[in-house]
Amino acid sequence: MQKLILLLGAIVCYTSCKKNHDSSPAPAPSIVGKWNITVVKVIPFDAAGNAINGGTVYTEPSYYYFQFNSDDTWTENLGPDPNSGIAENGTYALHGDSSFTLANRNAPAKAVECAIDTLTNTRFVFTYRRSTLYNGITPGYLLYRFDLKK
Repeated sequence: MQKLILLLGAIVCYTSCKKNHDSSPAPAPSIVGKWNITVVKVIPFDAAGNAINGGTVYTEPSYYYFQFNSDDTWTENLGPDPNSGIAENGTYALHGDSSFTLANRNAPAKAVECAIDTLTNTRFVFTYRRSTLYNGITPGYLLYRFDLKK
């Protein structure tokens, strides 16, 4: 009988210890935070959606960054000093985990729809398209691909 009680006690201790060691899943990555802009690639497309060439890659200085805040505001800093006034800002709205809208306070009539390509705890890649006219007459668009890192 004592062996049975001892065995049951060991089983209870094992199962209760096992429950205490289960960890909850890691939180999903978030765009909230300061993201350094490492590379911007601009790819020109014609009106039919065909790439005109492979695009141009711009490696950005270490002080370029986006700051996405938990109150749905953002800032893009493009100056070596955050107080230099070389910045844009506004609000953003997430649409699930695949896209978001950026509204710029300096251009309130034209919000930008962005697609999230990659989002991890250390890397954030998004794209947006801007309509253009090549040579002033031929319609097309430019695809901007931002590669950001924390």
